[in-house]
Amino acid sequence: MFENEPDLLTRKQCQVLLQVSKSKMLEFIHNGWIPARKIAGSFRIEKSDLVDFVKNSRYWRP
Repeated sequence: MFENEPDLLTRKQCQVLLQVSKSKMLEFIHNGWIPARKIAGSFRIEKSDLVDFVKNSRYWRP
């Protein structure tokens, strides 16, 4: 999943991959559902954390 993406993603890249709004992505981050770090004032998300979030979603069907 997301094989062609870099190992460290921006918030905006994750929004595009998940097809969610900025506010929904920030909700995921602020609620701790997707771990994120602030680097130079911008959120960065590890690809493995994003994959875990998707796979643990109740809507995920492999």
